[in-house]
Amino acid sequence: MSFPRWFPTSLAFLSLLLPPLLHAQIPQHFEGLARTQVQYLVSKSKVLEAGTNPENLSLHLPAGQQLTPTLEELRQQLINLPAITNADYTIDSAAGQPSAVRWQMEEARTLFPLLDLGGVKGNFYYLIGFTDFNFRGLGQSLTAFYQNIDGEHNYYLGYTNPNLKGSRWGYQLESQRYAAIEPLYFPAPVRYTYVNLSFGAGLSYTTPSRHIFRVGISNFYEHYQKTAPDLATPGPNELDLNKGLLKLSHNIRNLDYHWERLAGTAHETVVQVVRTFGGADDNFTIGWHDLRYYRMVGNSGNLALRLRAGISTNNNSPFAPFVLDSQVNIRGSGNRIDRGTGQLIFNLEYRQTAWKDPKNRFAVQAVAFSDLGSWRNPGGEISDIWDERNFRHFVGGGLRLISLKAYNAVLRLDYGVDIRNTQERGFVAGFGQYF
Repeated sequence: MSFPRWFPTSLAFLSLLLPPLLHAQIPQHFEGLARTQVQYLVSKSKVLEAGTNPENLSLHLPAGQQLTPTLEELRQQLINLPAITNADYTIDSAAGQPSAVRWQMEEARTLFPLLDLGGVKGNFYYLIGFTDFNFRGLGQSLTAFYQNIDGEHNYYLGYTNPNLKGSRWGYQLESQRYAAIEPLYFPAPVRYTYVNLSFGAGLSYTTPSRHIFRVGISNFYEHYQKTAPDLATPGPNELDLNKGLLKLSHNIRNLDYHWERLAGTAHETVVQVVRTFGGADDNFTIGWHDLRYYRMVGNSGNLALRLRAGISTNNNSPFAPFVLDSQVNIRGSGNRIDRGTGQLIFNLEYRQTAWKDPKNRFAVQAVAFSDLGSWRNPGGEISDIWDERNFRHFVGGGLRLISLKAYNAVLRLDYGVDIRNTQERGFVAGFGQYF
């Protein structure tokens, strides 16, 4: 079969015409980026691609897709990034067609100090350090802090690169010492000084639709010592354990930021396998799922809820993995005051913006909350979750002092009271929203 002589020339000519019909490549010019590098924006968007020079990008616009809705969706994606607090655009035209888009970006402050404190009588903690959510201008995270709990000296050092060389692959490195006075149950409570020193590393992969898959390993050493050594009380006076951990997780965040308010949902599923070395029979598997939901109410309200369900190997052991703790689940209860092999937690907040700077620099929220949780006793039955003796229900209120020009820059002040025993109450302060 032969073709006319003019066929190759015509085919080449058509190949030049067809790409514009299939999609458009529209240059994107970004102004106002003092720290953030544009390649970081490429890794976080489905429509941005590398441009003609290192400073600019191109917008990939498929055939049949309108430019303005695509830019509006891109604008929200950019605002959702920790590095960006606001973004506006203008469209340049030539011969009646869009020729370029110019973005005016406002970067968020992502390097700031960490401060956290709280506790109840005889159970106090404070934390001081720093964190950077846009380290090197590439959306990397660097966190370091010192934490004092019950007079014990602790630290955390962590580094995360979510986009290795601009790809969707990432990694994490961390080291931590955590020590505090905790009760262990034999079944009567015995107070121990608990020390955990860990070193870990992990890999991650982020899909274009915001799914994040992670796998990590760590090695940690645990030391237990009775605060008042007494052979008459159950449990060893001192114990050392060496453990390894494998962690798998899946996270999806469909959250949109609207200054101090949030809308959308987030899911996180975590499975951990822990093995104790040296012959000790304390191996277990633990898993939990977190659901967070946010809904804007009117012009200044925000409803927020978190539901966590978790289960682990049901060893009849004083070292059960789930804890009751003011810092992470029940505000006002104290620090790691109870343990279990299963848990069901429901946190509900209503956040009302009481004041907001007209220039969108600062805001104050008044918060009412309800924290409800229940645990399965080590070696117990799943029905323990529904036993009212295992329920804790704290209610309270607080304030949020918010800087709108910095990512998650929220000073949190809460006071919680047990509704069944009002003598149990506590103050909790921290940096960032509780969830």
